[in-house]
Amino acid sequence: MRRSLVYFAFSCAIIAGAFAAPAGGTVGDALRRITAVEIPAGPLPVERTVAREIGARIVEASGTPAAPGTFRVRVERNVPDDAPPRFRFRIAADGTGELTASHPWLLYAALCRVREEWGQDDAATCRDGREGSVAIGWLEGNDGLFTGGPRFIRGYDPAATIRELARLGCSRVAVNVLAGTAPAEEWVPGEIYPRFYAYSPDLDQFVETDLTRGLYPPEYLQANLDLLRRNAALAVEYGLTPGLTVCSPRSMPEAFFAKYPYLRGARVDHPFRSYRPRYTATLSHPIVRWHYAQLMRAIMHEVPALGYLTLWTNDSGSGFEYVSTLYAGRNGGAYLIREWNSDSTIARAAGENVVRYLRLLRDAASETNPRFRVVTSVSWFGAEQQVILGGLGERLDLQVSSPASGAAILRDGPWRGERLPPSLECSLRAAAEYVLGVPCPWLTLRRLRASGASPVSMLSVTFDPPALAPWSVNREIVRAFQEGDSSTADAIAERVARRWCPGGAEASALVRAWRMTDSAVGAFPDVPLYGNGWAFAWYRHWVRPFVPDIGSIPLAERAYYERHMIATFNNPTLVDFGADALWLLMDTHQASAIVRRADSLAFGPLDRGIAILRSLAPSGSAGAGPIPDQRDRLIALRCFFRTLRNIAGWVAGVHGYLDAQSAAGREESLRALRETIDDEIANATALRDLWNTTHTEFMPVASVGENSALYGENFGELLGKKIDLMRRHRNDTPAIDPAFMWQVPGSPVSPSEYLRY
Repeated sequence: MRRSLVYFAFSCAIIAGAFAAPAGGTVGDALRRITAVEIPAGPLPVERTVAREIGARIVEASGTPAAPGTFRVRVERNVPDDAPPRFRFRIAADGTGELTASHPWLLYAALCRVREEWGQDDAATCRDGREGSVAIGWLEGNDGLFTGGPRFIRGYDPAATIRELARLGCSRVAVNVLAGTAPAEEWVPGEIYPRFYAYSPDLDQFVETDLTRGLYPPEYLQANLDLLRRNAALAVEYGLTPGLTVCSPRSMPEAFFAKYPYLRGARVDHPFRSYRPRYTATLSHPIVRWHYAQLMRAIMHEVPALGYLTLWTNDSGSGFEYVSTLYAGRNGGAYLIREWNSDSTIARAAGENVVRYLRLLRDAASETNPRFRVVTSVSWFGAEQQVILGGLGERLDLQVSSPASGAAILRDGPWRGERLPPSLECSLRAAAEYVLGVPCPWLTLRRLRASGASPVSMLSVTFDPPALAPWSVNREIVRAFQEGDSSTADAIAERVARRWCPGGAEASALVRAWRMTDSAVGAFPDVPLYGNGWAFAWYRHWVRPFVPDIGSIPLAERAYYERHMIATFNNPTLVDFGADALWLLMDTHQASAIVRRADSLAFGPLDRGIAILRSLAPSGSAGAGPIPDQRDRLIALRCFFRTLRNIAGWVAGVHGYLDAQSAAGREESLRALRETIDDEIANATALRDLWNTTHTEFMPVASVGENSALYGENFGELLGKKIDLMRRHRNDTPAIDPAFMWQVPGSPVSPSEYLRY
């Protein structure tokens, strides 16, 4: 009897399985039955890439009927850039079928969607064909590191980034970055300014013309050009269009002006940050315009796949003549405008000079690629904005800060219906500013959908690098948006969590932790300047001591962090967290408001999120997988937020003490300051503990030694120095040297003598 029951149960299981499984198997089963992948004769690199991914024998189309089990992979030819991006997938149970995409960048994304999202569907649903599309045809991907400065980062994998960009449905990626750890710029002892040349390198860092031959070492240019070629080839391998992001026109070496003094253009450096003025060549002279056209032609000859250039200017050693936003004020060469003209006349001449340069770059590049586009922003300009806006259009596109600003520009722009306005590109982040892999899926989806519902037609999205943040729900949100998924953020987050943690309890806990973190990220206040990831590293707040009187620490004891700070010896930021150069970053009232908002809105939900993950994986416990990974990223985020909060607390406490009009006021400020210092000691200790125990790359770390953009392997040691200095100086009297910026090291005149004047 027992044996009969066993046979009966076994038979029922077989019958149930037969009804549960598709008769012809799943899409995944059919993909595994492919025996050959057919690609067009003279295939595109991405067609070969996708064929290799499928894993069967690769053959080129011969015009003869394909054998059963042959799967065709193809990108349609001669499709306009602005055609709706679509793909079509068809497969029979025996693996016979095809995958066709309208654009090269869509082919790999289509294969990933078929495998990862349709793989468990009944193969019969795709027998007659199934189509897919994406939300936006111009989606530039950026992980903040691929071209974000010297790419010597522990554990970073540029190929993994490009694969992930393609998987998410990105169509474009910037590929220009320096090959070495530092730019080949002239250094002045003690000066920091050349560090601003380490990112967004201009065209002359890769190629040269007869006008500039020999200005840079040939091996320097060759190394940069070789890396540019490799990056572009990697992008093309996955169907992406490579592009350039440049700060241009950038300053020229003084050796150039020694030879051609009459070609000196605008002074573009920041006078407080540099010890020697930097000048561009004057774009108002035709030989300089010839030079830039030749640079553009040369770089397109070397890398013909380049499809666009995004231009940043009026910062980092770049700028245009006579625009009102130059750090040194309006200035330039001899050829653009005569003296004693009105402001409006100067603004028009300066704006027309900008537009002429944009057209020059576009036209020179278009000789190789007729689809080439140039993207710029007018936020870098003042009185010249309307003139520049009026010159855009015809593959001269506009980058805007938000969908709302884009809508306002279209509404109020100078087109008046006479012609089409430029296309709009909006940049947004699907990542935290400094800590990698911070989950904020609800916030990310809101930002993306706000852009998708606006006049913006081009998006640039920054998200977490996959090699350093393998578990990133934000990237999955980007993918869902691009695929046109109308699901709520709750549904997408739940789906992702269940894929990562098949056991339902862990998945639910992960979603709850994400929700708490999302709330904290959305509520945390803006901390001027330092809240930006790049500036947070530049100013070294994670390793510099928070003490009442920074100036009381001997220079030798401060050298461990000041050595890599982006600050000159006389920059008040060295002794005052509330100042930088001549800027007041925050006053006592603003700093106090930041502290109150952070304490009341951000840390409660973040602590609850950490507690949820610690209940599943206690802090310090080893192990791979999403739970320990996300736990340690949230702990790092808390340390980051507490340091930002304590920067404001320091400003409120020290300046509050110095500005107080009564003993009681000074006592209250001193009490709050010491609480801030104690909190930062505890915070730095927690960060050091995390650094010493985690296997998670929660921040970018230099693999070749600490530099101004990155901390190095000695990070834990530096935290120890910070903690020691804070404990020793906790009870000092608050003070800020009001004459700090007027110091003149080595001067024969003492400060007590000259400060009277």
